[in-house]
Amino acid sequence: MVCRPRDLGGLGISDLARSGIALRVRWVWKDHIEGRAPASKERAALALFQAATTFNLGNGKSTFFWTDRWLHGKCIQAAAPTVFAALCPRKIKSTVHEALQGNAWVSHLAGSFTAQFLLEFSHLCDLLEDVQLSDEPDTFSWRFSKDHSYSAASTYGGMFLGSSPVLGAKLLWKTAAPHRVRFFFWLCLHGRCWTGDRRFQHGLQPSNLCVMCNQEPETMDHILIGCSFSREVWHIWLRKLHLDEVIIVSEEPAIHWWLRARKLLPKALRRGFDSFVFLVGWMIWKEWNERTFNGGRSSPLELAQAIGSQGAT
Repeated sequence: MVCRPRDLGGLGISDLARSGIALRVRWVWKDHIEGRAPASKERAALALFQAATTFNLGNGKSTFFWTDRWLHGKCIQAAAPTVFAALCPRKIKSTVHEALQGNAWVSHLAGSFTAQFLLEFSHLCDLLEDVQLSDEPDTFSWRFSKDHSYSAASTYGGMFLGSSPVLGAKLLWKTAAPHRVRFFFWLCLHGRCWTGDRRFQHGLQPSNLCVMCNQEPETMDHILIGCSFSREVWHIWLRKLHLDEVIIVSEEPAIHWWLRARKLLPKALRRGFDSFVFLVGWMIWKEWNERTFNGGRSSPLELAQAIGSQGAT
């Protein structure tokens, strides 16, 4: 999780295995640009190169007939897998130019031909009828970068395409707050804080009731906005800031409430509101820690005053 990009809920720490693959794709890219058969035998690097590259056919001398995705965005292996399975291994690196000369690709096939093979063979012939080579060299473009050239960073990022973004993750790191506060909210986002309810589920304590109100299970959402103590602290500050349109909904997840509440405000106020939410949430969490581990106890008004002093600094 920590190796995922920040907008996908991670911390942006590099995954060394994926970074290594991204770097080794460079050699496959370089071999194609220079018209050589790729020396790499690593399946992950070859597959990633094929997925990330758009082949623009010219004279066909740098594009491999059987393995590159040059035929309407597909490779022969995907367009006609049974035909590809009948390929003589020694011919796998034939270029498009070599394979289309006098339909030489047909002689690359061997073995007994099934009905499925004949069906795919006929379909492949129809696709190849429209292929016209030119005198221009083949060109390749990289789908993951704006300049269409290979880069290790864009390749690494491409490995996360299709991943679902985590609600609030991207905005969390843009909020003006100390790093430890943002990291705390990142833990909240993933439910990784050791609240009473979590410790109770692991058999580490006999009860899961909230240490501040002693009424409901002590989840992170309850501590931040669901607890009667926390709501009173929020109401004190919301009244001070004249944010009457912002209403605390105790049954709503804290992150969802934050994202919904900020949309009720003018855009000019949202950045400040984000910092305000993080400050109040952090101070409530510190109060929870004080009560849990040190036996301390502040009233909602005292905590609200402490929030004001902390905000002023």
